[in-house]
Amino acid sequence: MTSARRLDGYTVEDWESVTPEPGHRIELHAGRFVVSAAPAVGHQRIADRLQSLLDDAVTDSGMEAVTAVGVRVAPQVGYIPDVVVCTEVLPGDTTNVDVVLVALAIEVVSPSTRQTDRLTKPAAYAAAGVPAFWRVEISDETQPVIYCYRLDQGAYVETTTLRAGTAGTVDIPGGATITFDPAALTGRRQRQKDR
Repeated sequence: MTSARRLDGYTVEDWESVTPEPGHRIELHAGRFVVSAAPAVGHQRIADRLQSLLDDAVTDSGMEAVTAVGVRVAPQVGYIPDVVVCTEVLPGDTTNVDVVLVALAIEVVSPSTRQTDRLTKPAAYAAAGVPAFWRVEISDETQPVIYCYRLDQGAYVETTTLRAGTAGTVDIPGGATITFDPAALTGRRQRQKDR
């Protein structure tokens, strides 16, 4: 890669060719690589459980929910949302998808990525036309709050706020809905007894 190209910023093609060190994530923000630590267990637990609930909800619609897949948002923007719902089932070797396949992007806010998760990423997803965005805020590990947004005339408008302790229902672009209590995303899981 030439230094002139670096001066102009990196592209998603450059981003896709980079292999992160174990325990790190690399995203592309406005042509610059941003390296962050891989999420902690509590953060990833929320993302994994949310992915599982969403995948069950969207399967009949021919969609799929996955964690930590790269999204090519724009020519110089490549993010790794915590969870995405894709409009189709992805091949098993997929590591990055084009933004047109994303029906819903979800970010679980971390202390080190607050500004990016709250402002930068939603703005980029909206500009790219992602129909829905959810932001999961964690006041402490037992009380997640999920802010659900829907794209309206190029900007996200909040449609629902889900709080731990109360089940709520949210529409997912593509014809699916999901009802759950955010409290199910944290804490100890209970084994289901055989009936």
